[in-house]
Amino acid sequence: MQGTGESNKAPAFSPKNFLVNRILLLRQGLGGEDIGNKSIDIGQAVRKITITESIYQNGINVDLNIIDEDKILDRIRVNGTEKIHIDISRNETNEEFFKLNLSVFSVDSFSEVTPGIQGYIIRCVSDHIIENQSKTISQEFSDISKKIKDIASGDLNILINNLEISKVSETCTGIIPKMKPLAAINWLTRNITDAGLPYYFYETTQGKVKLKSQLTMINDEYDDQEYINRTHINLLDEKDKLANFEKDLYDFEKHTIEKMNSKLNFSGFNSLANGVYGSNKYSVDIYRKSYKTAKKHEFSDSGLINKEKPFPEKFIEDKELTGRNFYLNLNSGAFDAEAGFELPSGNYHSIIDDSIQQREQYYHGLDTHSQEIVVPGDFNIEVGKTINLRILNNTFNSVTLPDGEDNGEEDKNASGKYLITSLVHVFEDQRFLTRLVCKKDSFVENQDTPIDYFTKPDNTQPGNISITTSDRVIDTDDVKIIPITIG
Repeated sequence: MQGTGESNKAPAFSPKNFLVNRILLLRQGLGGEDIGNKSIDIGQAVRKITITESIYQNGINVDLNIIDEDKILDRIRVNGTEKIHIDISRNETNEEFFKLNLSVFSVDSFSEVTPGIQGYIIRCVSDHIIENQSKTISQEFSDISKKIKDIASGDLNILINNLEISKVSETCTGIIPKMKPLAAINWLTRNITDAGLPYYFYETTQGKVKLKSQLTMINDEYDDQEYINRTHINLLDEKDKLANFEKDLYDFEKHTIEKMNSKLNFSGFNSLANGVYGSNKYSVDIYRKSYKTAKKHEFSDSGLINKEKPFPEKFIEDKELTGRNFYLNLNSGAFDAEAGFELPSGNYHSIIDDSIQQREQYYHGLDTHSQEIVVPGDFNIEVGKTINLRILNNTFNSVTLPDGEDNGEEDKNASGKYLITSLVHVFEDQRFLTRLVCKKDSFVENQDTPIDYFTKPDNTQPGNISITTSDRVIDTDDVKIIPITIG
């Protein structure tokens, strides 16, 4: 498979262009040598390449859709223990590229396309995902950042130069129970926060494995240009030079949303249940035999992606907000001075005692609104960065709304700053596209009131469910609610 490539003296005409330089299959015994020393190029048999990365997964996944006329499975004795090297670039200049070293995870979806021609998918993952399956660890820890880095480089064999591990402020002492290395990293990551926001351990196609906080992510903007679902624009005026047209056209296409799909996910129901709007926390210290009564948490807006909260203030005014309760088991004396530890030294749960409610608010709040968009292929974009979306509507003339009111082209509720949580690069049919899943926990417009037109009583009609607590009388003898007729 080969996309359109340009000469090494000119940039690609379109961000959808790509060039497959080689896709190498490496296995034990090729050329009579150990794995990695000899290979065969299977690029011509690959019809589609799908590369997936996400802040919710510890490595990248790659699917190679194969149309096999040469019986590679049988002749090469493919058995699921091979390695794959992928080299794709924008063009022959190699200024934008993917060079991925992967392990085969499985071979499946086999079919006989026509007599003599086989179709199947080779599924690949990062090497450290396979390495993770080969061992179980149990180790002590105190410096969480250092322990995560040690596990990644030592037990998972990730190169130090490929690691970007943020320094974590929290410290605690403990012992990792018997776990696989990635499970241990996820276990350690679960209880650390950056100003109350969670951390994620993930890999990108740029070759980096990262421990990065959501707070750092939302301040890490990928591109200062907006992505817009536009269909046409006048790129030139009388002051523009023709020499800049090719670059302008390239940038214009790069930031154009080709397709858009959203589950919306506007749900006060889910946010209430997940403790986004408020929660209670209870903790007990079994060493001091002390019990902390409920600590109430109110919604915090200090680390939101956009400036406005995702709900009207009055929505939570009369709610108890105990839909989610957290229970922590602390042990301040778990590691005493006689054992070589300096008091106070809390256990694994102690570091989350003051931040678990805020962490869960930001973790689940990220699902407030999501957009799935398709843009022209981008070799440099990564998950864990933010982009700005400007979503346009058709302007309209309404007989109800005054002239000019809410007749703008921008959908302000859908527009705004988003965090890229997942992405899929797809190379198929001579075209390179990138599908982004973007999320935000807040809005650019205040949610307390609709547009001005609907705030005026003359433009609305009476509702029929305005029952308040004063509309009921409590009969304490029978302990029941007696409704009063509303006139």
